[in-house]
Amino acid sequence: MDGGAPDAAGDAAAVGPSDAGAPDAAPLPMPAAPTPVRVGRVTGRLLSKGTQASVVGASLAVDATTLGETDARGHFEVALPCGPRRLTVLAAGFEPLATEVDACGGDIGALTLRLTPDESAVRYETVVRAKPTQPAVRLTKEELTQTAGTMGDPFRALESLPGVTTVAWPAAIYAVRGSNPGNTGFFLDSIRVPELFHMALGPSVIHPYFFDSLQFFPGGYPAQYGRYVAGIVAADTRGAATDRLHSSVDVRLFDAGALVSAPLPGNGGVVAAARYSYTGELVSLLDQSIRLAYWDYQLRVDRRVGPVQLTLLAFGSHDVLVPGRPPNANELDIDFNRVSLRASAPVGGGRLQGSVAVGNDHTRAPILDVYPITVDTFTVAPRLAFLRSFRAVDVSAGFDGDITRYQPVIGGVPLSQDTSDLGQRRMATLLAGYASTTIRPQRRVEVTPELRLDSYAVSGAQAHDWGPRLATRVAVLDDTAIRLAGGRFTQLPSLPLEIPGADGFGLSRLGLQSSWQGSVGLETSRFAGLEMSATGYYQRYVLTDLRDPAPRKPDPLADDFLINRDAVAYGLELLVRRRPTRRLYGWLSYTLSNNLRSFGGGAVGPSDWDQRHVLNLVVGYRWGRTTLGGRAHYNSGRPFSLYDNVAAVPHETSQRLPAFYQIDVRIDRRVYYDKFQLDLYAELVNATLTPQVYALTINQSDQIDQKSFRLILPSLGVRAAF
Repeated sequence: MDGGAPDAAGDAAAVGPSDAGAPDAAPLPMPAAPTPVRVGRVTGRLLSKGTQASVVGASLAVDATTLGETDARGHFEVALPCGPRRLTVLAAGFEPLATEVDACGGDIGALTLRLTPDESAVRYETVVRAKPTQPAVRLTKEELTQTAGTMGDPFRALESLPGVTTVAWPAAIYAVRGSNPGNTGFFLDSIRVPELFHMALGPSVIHPYFFDSLQFFPGGYPAQYGRYVAGIVAADTRGAATDRLHSSVDVRLFDAGALVSAPLPGNGGVVAAARYSYTGELVSLLDQSIRLAYWDYQLRVDRRVGPVQLTLLAFGSHDVLVPGRPPNANELDIDFNRVSLRASAPVGGGRLQGSVAVGNDHTRAPILDVYPITVDTFTVAPRLAFLRSFRAVDVSAGFDGDITRYQPVIGGVPLSQDTSDLGQRRMATLLAGYASTTIRPQRRVEVTPELRLDSYAVSGAQAHDWGPRLATRVAVLDDTAIRLAGGRFTQLPSLPLEIPGADGFGLSRLGLQSSWQGSVGLETSRFAGLEMSATGYYQRYVLTDLRDPAPRKPDPLADDFLINRDAVAYGLELLVRRRPTRRLYGWLSYTLSNNLRSFGGGAVGPSDWDQRHVLNLVVGYRWGRTTLGGRAHYNSGRPFSLYDNVAAVPHETSQRLPAFYQIDVRIDRRVYYDKFQLDLYAELVNATLTPQVYALTINQSDQIDQKSFRLILPSLGVRAAF
């Protein structure tokens, strides 16, 4: 081509004979083929150390390069270059794991790697629960089983909450907002628990790890509950496991227990727990005339049949105490059993829930240390409720009943005509219907008007009462709200202290107990990590109380043993709380209260449970796998009616017992093994060895003597979970 550069072929042809003598150019070396990198595959499963639970969504990486994640069953499969490689595993809530593997190092087989839970990590709630409009305190997790001073019993955590007065430590007897201890109801999955604790400072009648959560309503409780004029404690049981078999065994100084939870074939699961005390055998070694024993059991079975969710719940308890005297008159024997079948199904765009609980109680106790009374009861308690939610309104309506047959037997002594019907055979038929509506007219306002109609029938006597209730929550800011609650509540006559079998009586002579309640509170979470509330309350009661404030030989079968009294209670409750999802958690509670009773003839004075000041500081701190806990408690003294030992008659005046304080300490330590974990704890209740003054008397010198005791309660325990 004219003017063009020669092409390669032309250049080659231009090399003529004149260039033949020139040396040949050295050929360029061919590049070496890259050595193929050998790759192997590593498979295995990732488990939580100590529990055998699968770890889902954990990431596996080599040299900061993520290779994959574990699946829904904790399995993984990753490709790795041959040779020793450092495999790193990361998962939320677990300590990092690094291990060396060689994907081509022979037949390594499937790996089983176990991650250690990170106990110091910040925890998060995985279930979001709607807060009730009514003021309540909800306890979960470590608050139920690791609060210092409770010896691991969830129900004992109540004594550190605002509004609660402990009558005489260490007895687990609680008075709420100036009422009698027998005016507060305790429910487990909406089933009334007739006895809360075993005798002789025993634990609660429910295994601590059978609990899921606990809600305390000091007043103004929801309309689904009734027949108590003070507060309500509503505990929920833990659902059965659906993934694999879980089991645990716990041993303490005074008893041992076990819990097993497992899935059922198809769907559902079962969880069972039991506990037995060997305290009786230990006490008998010291004094063979004393006999003490207790045991309890719990069972829950969950099963889904089509759209219907079924739950079977059974629990029971046994106590016997023979305090070194002839057992024919002084034996204390308490047994109860409850079985409930609950069903829930979607109906008409909402949910229909129904249950039937049956139970029997057996109570044997001495009267006046002379003759025994034995009461056997049989109870049927049906419940039915319908719930439906709309865009801005939630509605519910329901029915509940409690039908009980009482069969008391008085040993060897005929009943006189002036004996109350507490010692008579009788039927108590308690029925109620209720309706509740929660309205949210705007984002920051929630109003819950409720109405409950209670019907009481005991031994031919009848009474009916309407119970209107109203609860309101207004959020003045996103993190600050005002709560108002109040209403009317009724209850059958009751003894100041609730005893199984000693209820459902006295309607014809005493009528109903009643209360009008009102409270206003301010709550805020404005300060990081803290929830704060201040609640003022005012309550007017008509309560059944002891006619004689200082009886020397009380006879609860006497027709004039009880009398109606007007009562007023008002006060202020403060609560500052840090949730157990934090490393440092706990709460500070303070109650300032004034509880007055009318004693007739215009005389008004403080009630027997009037503790003007109650202060509690509960603290827990997680330090790695160790949790350190403590509680400081203070209460001012309650009134006590003086008794003149010289004249052997009650004195005309009363005086307050001295103030009481105590400090409790606790330490929990968790140790992980590949296939199980150990939880060890040590607790010292009343480490200050503060004397508890429980009575005052007047001696021959007209001086006041204090009756007291010093008691420190140590507790050691270990729990193995598989």
